[in-house]
Amino acid sequence: MTQYSAAMQIFLRWAALACLSIAAYAQATVTVTDVRSTAKADSTRLVLEVSEPVTYRKFHLTGPNRLVVDLSATSTKLPPALFDLTTGQIRGVRAARRGDGVRLVFDLSGDFPSKAFTLAADAGKPARLVLDIAGAPAVVQPARSEKPAAKPVPTITEAEPTLAAPGRDIIVMIDPGHGGKDPGALANGGIREKDVVLAIARKLKAEFDALPGYKGRLTRSGDTFIPLAKRTQLARDANADFFVSLHADSFPKGRSVYGGGVYALSLRGATSETARWLAKRENAVDLSHGVDLGDVDDDLRKVLLSMSVDSAIRISKQAGTEVINEMSSVARMHRRRLEQANFVVLRSPDIPSLLVELGFLSNAQDVKRLTTPREQSKVAAAIRRGIVSYFERSPPANTVVYQKKRSNPEPYVVVRGDTLSAIAQKNGTTLAAIRKANGLTSNAIRIGQKLEIPRS
Repeated sequence: MTQYSAAMQIFLRWAALACLSIAAYAQATVTVTDVRSTAKADSTRLVLEVSEPVTYRKFHLTGPNRLVVDLSATSTKLPPALFDLTTGQIRGVRAARRGDGVRLVFDLSGDFPSKAFTLAADAGKPARLVLDIAGAPAVVQPARSEKPAAKPVPTITEAEPTLAAPGRDIIVMIDPGHGGKDPGALANGGIREKDVVLAIARKLKAEFDALPGYKGRLTRSGDTFIPLAKRTQLARDANADFFVSLHADSFPKGRSVYGGGVYALSLRGATSETARWLAKRENAVDLSHGVDLGDVDDDLRKVLLSMSVDSAIRISKQAGTEVINEMSSVARMHRRRLEQANFVVLRSPDIPSLLVELGFLSNAQDVKRLTTPREQSKVAAAIRRGIVSYFERSPPANTVVYQKKRSNPEPYVVVRGDTLSAIAQKNGTTLAAIRKANGLTSNAIRIGQKLEIPRS
């Protein structure tokens, strides 16, 4: 019996480590396959060829001058030629593991500005990230024949503490539905959906702007029409961390139908007849304006089914559940569980998103609630609390919220269904580390128990 238990413990330990290794590997979905550079006296262009579109962030540091580029979900296996790169503007290149991706640090010979943009794969060329660094160095770079022997490729290590950038705000893109020539749903007294949702969207933006570490953005601040696909592009251009689209529906044949609902993207079928009907109605708005929303082609389907989309949907569902819980405390809900449907406005492969139906303009009580400033503020605050509740638990790296959480980590409160191993995996640490940090002698935990989560 003892031998069996020992063998079982070894197997379970091996299985846990294997799962963690697979999870860590699965996060790194992008590989830098090649690097090319073009150097001139006053500029350098660097082209990183990548296996698939990459999400990046760049910033500059001084004392000494450096350009830092963070590549999300990217493998640390990099082309050796990258580390041999020296030009008039670039003195050397270093790399470090950063979260689920990699950080590139370019040591610069001066305080030079830079630009970056991505190119999609086309005409047989792979996806690319292009970096342009402009500025003439104070000292002329020695000829290639005078260049010292190439340095060995450095080992990927943890990021240097000195490279930590000031935390950025979490950006929430708020999309008031319809607008311009598209009024949306209508109610008696000339009440239009586009006006109702814009009023609540403005209040929701103010909620985020008043909260340290968060910033709200609007796809439209006035009465303008924006195609559905353009709305998600605006979120991407703003480097938004989350996208929420606000709507108010109408059901003239059933004026007793009332209440709000929260929807996430589904790549398959809708979760209810209501979800199917709403998706068809909202998607049809753009069809009337010449936007083809037909069947997704094979290439796009591969993107939609990629790991980034699965992750975005997972985050959307988690945040959506929080939003429903908060809205239920201040407003009437048509459905008290998260629904899913194939809304076009939610089809963003890289940004978690929700569509919030605020109520029915065909219902007199909902109309009164949605047009009263005090009630509008309640709903906006509830949506904000729901989204913030998710981000306070799982903030993106390099944000003010993340840095605050790292410096003052809150204890994890055990909820029904939790296991110690699941808590460890969710927080990127090990079961043994949690047991040691909390002085546990077994894996037994109880609901409401507070656990210190050690840094991995």
